[in-house]
Amino acid sequence: MTNRTHSTRRWLIGASATALLAAFAATAQAQDTAPLDTDDSEEIVVTGSRIARPDVTANVPIAVVGSEAVDQSGVTNIQDLLNELPQLGIASTRTNSNFSYTGNGISTLSLRNLGPNRTLTLINGRRAVAGTAGSSAVDVNNISPTLIERVEIITGGASAVYGSGAIAGVVNFIMKDKFEGLQVNLQTGLTEQGDAPKHVASITGGTRWGKDDRGQALFSISYEDDRGLRSRDRDLSAQDRFLATVGPVAYSSFAPQGRFDLITRAGTSAGIFTFDTSNNVVNGFPTGYGYNRNNDSGLSVPVERYLGTFNLSYDVTDKIEAFVETTYAKTETRNYWSPYSIDSFQAYRNLTDGIPITNAFIPASIQARIAAANSDGIASNDIVTLTFRSRAVDIFSRENVGKRETWRVATGFKGEFGDGWRYDASYVYGKLDDLTTGSDINYLNYQRALDAVYDPVSNKIICRSAEARADGCVPINMFGYHNVDPAAAAYVTRDGERYNHVINEQHVFAANVSGSIGGFEAGDIGVAFGTEYRKESSSSDWDARTNAGLNSTSQAPDITGSYDVLEFYAEADVPILAEQSWAHYLGVTGAVRYSDYSTIGEVFSWNAGIEYAPIEDLRFRAVYARANRAPTIAELYAPQGFANISGLTDPCAGVTATSTRALDAACRAIPSVAQAISTFGALNYEIPFDYNTIGGFSGGNPNLEEETADTLTVGAVFTPSSLKGFSASIDYFQIDIDNAIGTIPPQLSITQCLQTGDPAFCNNVRRFSSGKIDDVDTFLSNVASIKTSGVDLNLRYATEAGLLDGDWLDVSLLYTYLISLEQVSYPGAAVDENVGELAAAGRLGSGYEHKASLHVTYSFDAWTFALTTTYQGPIEDTLDKDYTGQADAAYLNDLNDVPAFIYNDIQVRWASGEDREVEIYAGIDNLFDKQPPLIPAGFAATTTGAETAAGNYDVFGRRFYLGVTTRF
Repeated sequence: MTNRTHSTRRWLIGASATALLAAFAATAQAQDTAPLDTDDSEEIVVTGSRIARPDVTANVPIAVVGSEAVDQSGVTNIQDLLNELPQLGIASTRTNSNFSYTGNGISTLSLRNLGPNRTLTLINGRRAVAGTAGSSAVDVNNISPTLIERVEIITGGASAVYGSGAIAGVVNFIMKDKFEGLQVNLQTGLTEQGDAPKHVASITGGTRWGKDDRGQALFSISYEDDRGLRSRDRDLSAQDRFLATVGPVAYSSFAPQGRFDLITRAGTSAGIFTFDTSNNVVNGFPTGYGYNRNNDSGLSVPVERYLGTFNLSYDVTDKIEAFVETTYAKTETRNYWSPYSIDSFQAYRNLTDGIPITNAFIPASIQARIAAANSDGIASNDIVTLTFRSRAVDIFSRENVGKRETWRVATGFKGEFGDGWRYDASYVYGKLDDLTTGSDINYLNYQRALDAVYDPVSNKIICRSAEARADGCVPINMFGYHNVDPAAAAYVTRDGERYNHVINEQHVFAANVSGSIGGFEAGDIGVAFGTEYRKESSSSDWDARTNAGLNSTSQAPDITGSYDVLEFYAEADVPILAEQSWAHYLGVTGAVRYSDYSTIGEVFSWNAGIEYAPIEDLRFRAVYARANRAPTIAELYAPQGFANISGLTDPCAGVTATSTRALDAACRAIPSVAQAISTFGALNYEIPFDYNTIGGFSGGNPNLEEETADTLTVGAVFTPSSLKGFSASIDYFQIDIDNAIGTIPPQLSITQCLQTGDPAFCNNVRRFSSGKIDDVDTFLSNVASIKTSGVDLNLRYATEAGLLDGDWLDVSLLYTYLISLEQVSYPGAAVDENVGELAAAGRLGSGYEHKASLHVTYSFDAWTFALTTTYQGPIEDTLDKDYTGQADAAYLNDLNDVPAFIYNDIQVRWASGEDREVEIYAGIDNLFDKQPPLIPAGFAATTTGAETAAGNYDVFGRRFYLGVTTRF
């Protein structure tokens, strides 16, 4: 059977099942004309189950962020608030996505540091379209904080209830669906230093409509202008750094005036030269002649957002509600990036070619040196080319402009039938249209323009190739400052526009029925069952030159793929005992889900739980689950493309015939390395130049299987009747992922090949005939395993404070103690423990052993005061790292140990009128101006241009905001 036929069958079955469930529910409810009970205070549906039940008896731990907490935080992007919670790690943010060719300013979520593809993000319990190409990660930029009723977060496998992707847990945004009147909100803010301004305006309205006010209409429009922040505007990141060096000594040798190397026939250097600001030739490349990249870099991406929501609902009968939810989001971004660094390797795509010595722009003094060397009768001394490094300051800007549009429509019916049975049937459509554009070099034109010769006929410098001249070639002068003719810049960038166009689409048909089966002494059995059909498609279209690797961007292939899945599930909540002398309550829960994917075939997930309350005030709970994650479209279908890989080192660098380092013998056994030792006495690398040229092929794998996870949560909830308003819960969680999709990190392939000679590693590594590393490949496969465990503590106490008449105090604390966060990259590999280590390439997320969030609210009369304190425990850039033996070792070891950080945010709010018609509020984030830790370039966790682990730490400093909300 073909995939297409199989897919069509699944679609027909899914549509039929959905229709049958909806018809069953509609028929049943039409036979019962009893009025719909509108009091839903006793039982509600909470995330983690589709069975309605009191939220205090939820069988899984839930962290809830309510609308008041959102308002009191002053956040304009909900990610900023959620990332303060200890359950969440750091995914893509506006402070760590600046240095990317796509997706600048994307906001995604990562539960338990397991990544956004293992975190299921829902809106009103329904799926949302992915925000990046080929992934399942949702961009929460598209969710308006104004409309959030609450956010519910659960940990552990929830695939049996919600399907693929819920390995780490679920973040469910419950949005407001009722609103009366009109509300206008204005907010503005900036930092203490007067920069990074942010302005927000929104208008929200709603009304009842139709016969007997059966209809409800709601709309909301909001606009945000976040201007971002430059690296140069903070002392920590104003200048380039590398390890202990900072300032001119750390500046890039890819400078606007150029750094040129006279290369002999023997492949050696006959001298380096550059230029001063008057364009005089300077021998060598003295300190201070480099380029400060951080002057152009960014700490935070500017983001401009437009959000629109329009919802309608109508009670067709007392038991049938029709609804439609529509949202539109438009996001525009521009990243901050230094002009592109260009060298002869990138221009000519090999290590030997450079600017021809016949180039007519070569300064006269250098031409004389070339002539002298080439006429001394020693052939090996002949200068044959000029290799170079330069910065494309006068040629093109590397900055991206991103425009993303996201549409989402959810429509259907929901209601009740029979004796307390509920149903819903819905269709969700989502679409992302993301276009990122930027300028770039056309490398074929660039090579032609570099081959410039003097034409005695016209008395002008021209392109050597007649074909190039016929094509409009204009010679380019790379020697010195600002000597590039604008016409030459236009020629070498002609047809060089870089773009990436992403389109994601999602279709979801779902039907659910839930209710209870009565007649049992211990209580009714709650049940839920349903079906879902989902189709996902994604395409990522790069420009033709990026596809071919003919511009400054690493070669990137297009991605096109789709899959669909048909699923059926059932869930039960079974009370066994109640109101016994030794058991106030004893019950079990369970859920099963069958999924049939067009890609990986049939998948089965399930969970089973138990609840025991010896007394009414104390409840124990445990849930064990088998969860799964199907491969994403990018993981399956991304073509295998080539890209440069930063940060690699070769243990063979510097090996000689007699050196005795641990891997030197293995290095000498490599024929090309042995030849380099024979010819030059050692394998010599020019660092960092040669390392910067290392690349590799990577891509998807259509033969991937699903990831599977066994998850366990065990805990207790304490709600003492003697202390009203107090609740406490403590839960142990453990998530074990097998068959995890990953790659063997390139550095690991290099090292393990030398240590073991295993083809699993050595087949990934290729070397030039010179012995230096050429490529290191990284292809996706089901090779890894991941495990994380810890303890969550959730405390809340709300009471009258008694300081003033009618005052109210509300204190909540969320704390996580992380026991383990480990991965095994491939079978047989050593366990890589990430607890106590910051996130970096090849690692899981930042493993803070201790992380907590405290929220305190005190209110009286018209005033509300709020304090949020976030604690991040001490951590290391790299575990057990020791710089002893290097220069500034003590200083570097101190930097590696990052101390604990405490951030405090405050807000004061004043309301006027009985219905709080006018609210004026002001707040200070990072009250004590806590500066981020210095984690400079050369450290594993640094963010380029930030000189710290941006995303984990606040790069803005103290900032203020002021807002007003008016209701009519």
